[in-house]
Amino acid sequence: MPIQAAVSAATARRAYLGGVVLLLVASVLWSLNGALIKMTYQAGASPLAIAFYRSLFAGLFLLPLGARGLRTLSPRAAGRRFPIRPLAMGCMVCFTLMTACFIFANTKTEAANAVVLQYTSTFWIFGLSPWLLRERPRGEDLRFVALAMVGIAVIFAGNADTDAVGLLIALASGLFFALLTLMIRRLRDSDPAAVTVFNNLGSALLLLPMCAVMGGLALSDRSLVLLIIMGIVQFGTPYYLYALGLARVPAYQAALITMVEPVLVPVWTYLAVGETVPPATVLGGTVILVALALFIRAAQRGRPALVKEPA
Repeated sequence: MPIQAAVSAATARRAYLGGVVLLLVASVLWSLNGALIKMTYQAGASPLAIAFYRSLFAGLFLLPLGARGLRTLSPRAAGRRFPIRPLAMGCMVCFTLMTACFIFANTKTEAANAVVLQYTSTFWIFGLSPWLLRERPRGEDLRFVALAMVGIAVIFAGNADTDAVGLLIALASGLFFALLTLMIRRLRDSDPAAVTVFNNLGSALLLLPMCAVMGGLALSDRSLVLLIIMGIVQFGTPYYLYALGLARVPAYQAALITMVEPVLVPVWTYLAVGETVPPATVLGGTVILVALALFIRAAQRGRPALVKEPA
């Protein structure tokens, strides 16, 4: 292999593995969501207010990083009057629907149920990636995902006795999470910080009228502190890392890597509010972690090139 090609391959490999690390860190920070949402809800904040303030604080926190890159969300074709790409607008709407559904689901069912059902997004990603991204999963990746899905099925079966409305809202969250992932992947030529800022501030803008009409803007001091922590540590920072990671890792692989989140969510929720972790969650979570470890090991042994359909 020529020296230049070897250097390029090594650089691509390092970029890919760096993307895997970014996605793992994002998942760990995301996993604080169930505990923080339940604590904030118990402190008197409504689900709509949690969704609004969390996005607002996250967007403001990341604004210095993403302000300059907002121009990358503009249409590339000359003569376009609308300042934002339609894909970016769709990404922001899916982001808003995903976060609102997930927060409502957490207030109506156990955190483990909400996060596990959100991760049905993997099915949608695998189904839509070949058409929307021209990325088709490799056979090896499919085996790892199948194993991870067994773990999710075990968790779901062990937590089936719950509010049906909460489950349906959580399933809707999974659909919007899948669409968000695919759109962020399509926007990988844009500044990741700008995408994150636009999603968060745009989401807050969409939710503001509903919060104002329903009287959900008033907060207790405890709720305010929790929402600031949530916006910066649990929401803004990991979504920025997620956008960075998706620029280096295919969407269907990112869906597998971030499955560490549903494993950790019930742990933090138990420690924070005493919500017990069912045995099925422990068993299913172990299966998911095994699938994740096997995937990362395989990625380290072979070059994880994108498998693309002909253009």
